[in-house]
Amino acid sequence: MKSLALCGLCAAVALILFAISIPRFLDGDIARKSFVKALAAWSGGKVTLTGQLRVASFASLSLEASGVRFHDAPGLDPVLRGRAETVTALVNLRSLLLGDLEYRKFVVSSPQFVLKRQSRGGAADEFAAARLALTLVDRSSLPDIELRNPVFYVADRDFRPYRRITFERIALKRPNPTEAGSFALGLYKPGFDFAFQGERNGDSVSGQVRLKTTGEYPPAANLLAALTPWETAIAFSLKGDLTWSRDRVSLDEASFSFGDRAARGALAFYVSDNRARIEGTLAYDTLDVTPMWTAARAAGTQPFDRGNPAEASGGVFIPATNERRAVDLDIRLSADRLRAGGLEAGPVALAVTARSGHLSVDVAELALFGGNAIARVEIDPARPGAMSVTGTAKRLDAGALASALQLPLSVRGPATLRLGLNVPLGGEGALPETGAASGSFALLFPLGGSLDGVAGRALDAAVTGADLLAAGRQRFPFAAARIDGRLTGGAVDLDVQGQHDGQKIEGKLRIALPDAAVSGTLSSHREEAPVSAGGAVSKGGLASAFSSKLVLSGTAAAPILSSHQDSLSN
Repeated sequence: MKSLALCGLCAAVALILFAISIPRFLDGDIARKSFVKALAAWSGGKVTLTGQLRVASFASLSLEASGVRFHDAPGLDPVLRGRAETVTALVNLRSLLLGDLEYRKFVVSSPQFVLKRQSRGGAADEFAAARLALTLVDRSSLPDIELRNPVFYVADRDFRPYRRITFERIALKRPNPTEAGSFALGLYKPGFDFAFQGERNGDSVSGQVRLKTTGEYPPAANLLAALTPWETAIAFSLKGDLTWSRDRVSLDEASFSFGDRAARGALAFYVSDNRARIEGTLAYDTLDVTPMWTAARAAGTQPFDRGNPAEASGGVFIPATNERRAVDLDIRLSADRLRAGGLEAGPVALAVTARSGHLSVDVAELALFGGNAIARVEIDPARPGAMSVTGTAKRLDAGALASALQLPLSVRGPATLRLGLNVPLGGEGALPETGAASGSFALLFPLGGSLDGVAGRALDAAVTGADLLAAGRQRFPFAAARIDGRLTGGAVDLDVQGQHDGQKIEGKLRIALPDAAVSGTLSSHREEAPVSAGGAVSKGGLASAFSSKLVLSGTAAAPILSSHQDSLSN
């Protein structure tokens, strides 16, 4: 009992002496020198404290230094120098008991870092900060670093002004101190939330990534250009397995969210000295191409020439740069629905390929107006500002097609459409204007159909010879029809051929643009065998030919129709 009491008394005396000595130990030269030494080991350069070093909290055993200056930072390349309003260090209790000072965490408040000028176009601000954060992880012997309200000053190339990159918080942790390569990284600012947890092995980083931006964060467009350059949404988020090496970044098992749309798949980014390449597959619920074409046409650029989404810098891959450079693509996209302006169709499966500015989009399958279409869209750098569209669509609902194109006709029947058009990209607007396109198309009704409404009644009156106002039938059926069209800069020329009750119908029409003035004629021709007095067909008689003509004028929305009939006996 006496020995236990003696041990307790000794322990109490030791604790009292320890408590008395802590303030002097932490506030003295030993603490100041160890503090500066730890920061200098972290930055690799000279560090001075222009302010006081004091005990911030006895409960957490933390020291706070004010006026910290990093005169140079070779260990934090590309950081040149920096300063911080305050730096708080949490002391490792075990080291304190052993009579030495080691720190388990740094909290750096309001730091300002000046970075080296980039020899090439600088990376997007967020990825430049991510690269710097990885450097801090590599150079730190601490398991936990937190930068609060950091500011980075970055300049691209010589003689360009510096710009500020600000964050609310950058957090760096080593969840398992025994594993040197494992770490967690978080970048936070209003409208931007990035989190990563994984490991680094040499120049390779792999792990789980999560990224979310909101509409309140305009630079999200730079990030989106790096990840999915065919998208123009401002707010988006992603999750997936990230592998990041010197010349390749891959996202596997990735899920994207673009506002009210979502996609899943895998993407890989490859970097060379001059160009970058993106490969992968994505499956959308809804693929909206309207914003892409709107942005491309408003800017007078090609849809995928929206900036280089990759740049190699300092041995680490950095997606997205501020300079406008092209990116090569080899992407497979699919979607349950396709949206283009006011048009919605789908399902769709397509392949997007871009090489040295030459873009091709191969539509392998597209459910459209009740039928199915295949098409190819090409943009050739030899013909800037224009795209070519070729394709075939079969078993289309002609009525739905006419309604979507806002044609003043009511047509029924299964149709086949063939296209070969050149469409300019210049100018503003969601979709190219028909009047600006050139090329040819063909609309075929191999199984027949009908023309309904006023136009059907007028054509029926012209063919049968009935009075236009007295004609009661509103539908004009035809056994087969073909409309060949050619688009020029100012008009659409149509060549019409069809069959109706043994009659041949043909004509030529022109629709002038942009006021849609209509001019042209439609004519029908029918031959009847001679009939004898008894009602039988006369073999020796001459056949009779009947023809009628329908003249069109006015506009496509309000056509003016007139007709007359001729009867010729041979």
